[in-house]
Amino acid sequence: MKKVLVIESMHEAGMDLLRNRPDVEMELVENMPPEAVRERIADVNGIAVRTMVLTEDLLKDAPHLEVVSRHGVGCDSIPVDYLTSRGIPVAIAAGANSRAVAEHAMMMMLNLSKRAAFFDTATRKIDWSVRSKPTTWELEGKTILIIGFGRIGRLLAPLCRAFGMRVLLCDIALDEALADSMGCERADDYRAALGEADVVSLHVPLDASTRGMIGADELNLMKSNSLLLNCARGGMVDEIALAAALRDGKIAGAGLDVFEQEPVGPGNPLLDLPNVILSPHSAAMTHEGARLMAEMTAQNILDCFDSKLTADRMFNPEILNKT
Repeated sequence: MKKVLVIESMHEAGMDLLRNRPDVEMELVENMPPEAVRERIADVNGIAVRTMVLTEDLLKDAPHLEVVSRHGVGCDSIPVDYLTSRGIPVAIAAGANSRAVAEHAMMMMLNLSKRAAFFDTATRKIDWSVRSKPTTWELEGKTILIIGFGRIGRLLAPLCRAFGMRVLLCDIALDEALADSMGCERADDYRAALGEADVVSLHVPLDASTRGMIGADELNLMKSNSLLLNCARGGMVDEIALAAALRDGKIAGAGLDVFEQEPVGPGNPLLDLPNVILSPHSAAMTHEGARLMAEMTAQNILDCFDSKLTADRMFNPEILNKT
């Protein structure tokens, strides 16, 4: 009998996959501190985790652990190197939420360019004077720089192309054939391309090379009427520098689904700015996305138990080559 610890509840479709396996015992833990989780981890074979930070110290107390399955794709809250050293796969819900996040970025772009929140507020106040001046702009003919041409970037690019936008792509391993087939252009250096873009959208993982990749220097390179979107990970954007750039008119607006500190602190200066649209790291949580992530999270654990887990659903596929 295999034991699976589900840390934080997920969609019932995923829970049912685990419950319905006769050789699996599932335990759900919610709203528990790390020490309470530690008490339940000694005989665990698999862990499904959403937002809790797993530490190396905690996982050392799980000698029978065979797999950690992330409810999502970002693994900055998991000690991947440590698990890799033990030969334990870190599974991800690859592609399950990509459509949801791509559409969320598109929503933020449209909301900002059309000033949807501003006009909604004005209309509720019966203020028709705001319609007299052209303060919005169209996407057709504008340039978007998509940094990261992975699962989400590959879905966002054709959405932008459908609106008649010019799409620049920057990725360290760009699939040029796919980019060409979508009618997109290559940008070798994202910093050099910032001045061309009307919209910049981030879709890369958070690591040492991407942390702080948009700071004061990069914001100064952007157009004064441009937009910055981050539906990837907090920590990539210097939020203090961004707030200053927005206040000073160095860029026109920003849309953020992720933050350096989550939940966002009440003193965050972005909360008070009118030219920002914010969401609580919720881009992936559509009905469809939540179900798919839960199903894939659970199936990845079962596939590992059955020796069927594939490299495309692993954050550390290099362990497959270990003897």
